[in-house]
Amino acid sequence: MRERVPGPGSSTLDAGLVEEPGRSAPGFPRAGDRARPGDRRDVAAAAVCNAEWAHAERQVRAWAPRHGLVAGDEESRRLARTGHGRMAGWLAPGAAPAELALLAQWGAFIALVDDGFDRGGGSPREARTVLDQLLDVLGAPDGTRYPASAPPAVRALADLWDRTRTAARPGWRRRFRELYEDFADATVTELRLRAEGRHLGLDAYLALRRRTITVLPVLAVVERGLPAADRLDGLRETAADIVAWTNDLRSAPRELEEGTENLVGVLARHHGCSPSRAASTARGMLARRMDDFDRAARGDRAAPIRQVRDGSLAWQRETHRNPPGEGFSTGEHERGVPALARHLAVAVDAAGQVDDRCGSRVLESALLLSLLRKQGVEPGEQERLVRFLRRRRPDASGVDALLIDACLDPARMADRAPERAARLPVTVSSGTAGRGRLKSVMLRTVLHLLCGSALEDGDAPAPVGPEGITTFTDVHVLSARIVHAHARGRPHAVTGAERSRLLSLLSLGRNRVLWEASATTHLLGLHAVRTFRPDAQVLDDGLLRLCLAVNADDGVPFLDSQDLWLTAVAGLAFTGVDALAPYVPRMAALVADRQAADGGWPFATGMRQTDVDTTTRCMEFLHAAAPHRHGGALDRATGYLTAIAGPDGGFPTWVRGDTADLDMTAGAVLALAPRAARYERLLTGALAFVLDAQRPDGTFERSWTVSESSAILRAVDALHAVPVASARLAARIAAATARSVTRLLATQHPDGGWGQLPDDPSDVLSTAQAVPVLARHGDPISVSRAVTYLLARQDADGGFTSPPDQVGPRPLPFDYPVLADLHTLSALRSARLPDDTATRTPVTLPGPSPAPSPRGSPGSP
Repeated sequence: MRERVPGPGSSTLDAGLVEEPGRSAPGFPRAGDRARPGDRRDVAAAAVCNAEWAHAERQVRAWAPRHGLVAGDEESRRLARTGHGRMAGWLAPGAAPAELALLAQWGAFIALVDDGFDRGGGSPREARTVLDQLLDVLGAPDGTRYPASAPPAVRALADLWDRTRTAARPGWRRRFRELYEDFADATVTELRLRAEGRHLGLDAYLALRRRTITVLPVLAVVERGLPAADRLDGLRETAADIVAWTNDLRSAPRELEEGTENLVGVLARHHGCSPSRAASTARGMLARRMDDFDRAARGDRAAPIRQVRDGSLAWQRETHRNPPGEGFSTGEHERGVPALARHLAVAVDAAGQVDDRCGSRVLESALLLSLLRKQGVEPGEQERLVRFLRRRRPDASGVDALLIDACLDPARMADRAPERAARLPVTVSSGTAGRGRLKSVMLRTVLHLLCGSALEDGDAPAPVGPEGITTFTDVHVLSARIVHAHARGRPHAVTGAERSRLLSLLSLGRNRVLWEASATTHLLGLHAVRTFRPDAQVLDDGLLRLCLAVNADDGVPFLDSQDLWLTAVAGLAFTGVDALAPYVPRMAALVADRQAADGGWPFATGMRQTDVDTTTRCMEFLHAAAPHRHGGALDRATGYLTAIAGPDGGFPTWVRGDTADLDMTAGAVLALAPRAARYERLLTGALAFVLDAQRPDGTFERSWTVSESSAILRAVDALHAVPVASARLAARIAAATARSVTRLLATQHPDGGWGQLPDDPSDVLSTAQAVPVLARHGDPISVSRAVTYLLARQDADGGFTSPPDQVGPRPLPFDYPVLADLHTLSALRSARLPDDTATRTPVTLPGPSPAPSPRGSPGSP
């Protein structure tokens, strides 16, 4: 039996870790080549997946069926949805393709063997027989020999073992066999307990779970070329705990329903509490375990272990192995802010990143279905996409209905689509930076791709250079021009340089799942590439990546991530809530470490294109969290913002010179407010821009939102963010605020809520974004009615549900469900709703040790 590591929450891991020189393990740099932990380069490396992950993904999808580990369409799809190539890419960002493929195959082998025991329904004795055969492979002098009657798992392991042991250090084979034998024993114990209906206590469960998660064998494979470092075993076990507990939190909704033992269920039984409280307890344990690891992980020799920890967390955010389920139910009397805080604590993963998936949309699903049909690949995915679109048709908006009909009935719609498109009541805001015509062109281009509807000469956008435009616009313009030239039979209308540029652009960012996080842009680019290079590698890779991004409902999301924007928004909301504030330092460190070279932030990790919205949100958060600690990042971001400001006082969304946007300008005021004395002239111009943008009825343009209250909240907050010396400007601000308050009071519905527009039904997001304005500047009675509306719509898991109000590409809505929770939390806090509202038994939520409240942050004196 291996030595027991100190229990969860303990910080007494190996305190004397020192660097140890030695040769590099496959896929990892030599000691001394990496920046030290905490250095920005070290964190940046940890946030990047190996660009060759798609190659490893193809290899593992071919390898597993060849060895009989999967059979049939359903098992093959489950394998593909898991993304073992992505897992390997996260665990070994510097590995060569052959090593990456090997690691992906180890991941698939371990998962499929484990799944076979969980889903196969076999007895502990049957599992013992198989596991003993696997151990025989690992222990035999020649592990490639096995009986002809050996099960598929034995044949697969023999193949892996032959390729793995050749690059291992002396003594490693014995060490690996010991680890795998420990896993085998733990697995049989788990199956026996399940068969007998017995439950373990908390400590016993934690000890067993560390052995069944298989992190330690995977770590051994990753480290097999490095000198042995037994003194790091405590660190390895801590990493195993972190990965295991994270997995349990993600799989708990499903496993609780199945009756499978899980950390959340064990904690609920141990403490006699609701699943919601148990999940928040697990989240607090996880935070403390992360702190344990960080305190102990010193020296370059610990770097591979840190990479496996962080890579495993990144992969768990992406994989569909544990599809999202229902939230954790609260107790009968657990409502209000406490229940919402517990719900949100679980929404932030151990790394400090908000974990949420973008909802599926019709546009991207139709474009993917069309491309798969044209390429004649993935028939199963095609069938599922068709079913998704048919399910969406009855309640579809005008735009979505047109896209569905064009995709599912192209012959009938080819002649009708342009006329139906012309009748759509689609408005394009002035905040699209002069790209309104391009968006109209893109709609006609999409319809042509879906059903072959005709394109006119005027539909082709003019060529543009790459300077001064976004990465998205670059691909959109090139794609539209190439598709148009092909459709009109005029290939000479596009230059070879334009085609080459599109191929080059789509070849960038291969470390991500989707190109620049956007399924829309990725799909348009691939459709264009198909017109002149149908056998291009970038097309094959793109289809693999897009199919991996398909959601559990079989639809395609607009984005595969908005993690940096969401984490900044969540972190700012968390700073004022005692139960959530302890998670803020890790969230802030993550945001600061993902800053781009130009001083701004992209909305998702790994993107090239930065934007003003994400940058201002990150600045607001870092100012509130720890302005002194993150002063360097704030200085660089301030330089980014001041350089992008326009001569009219406004700020664009993407690049200098674009049309200024109200929402961006308001955000810039809020971000620069702590440095108002230094940028008085710039901020005065920005405030004037916001004031000039107000309409007579008190509303503002809804550029990146469909909700009136969202635009009003951002603008009014900006108007009151900085001290104003001019009496005239102060009077204008007071008058503008009064107009917006009057508008909100006039449009509040009898049920206490607001809709996206006055005639729309009330919804949570629109109401939550109206409350802070009235709480600070309006009528307490209206606020009370709104709070009553919100609390009456709290879900059983403590969260909130609402129609989406974000749009992109404008004016198409997209949904990140966690935003309803975040805005409602801010609303309830602005209404001074205490943290113990509606909770009969006050409790202290578990979490990491509270950090001192930074000066100037919410809640500080």
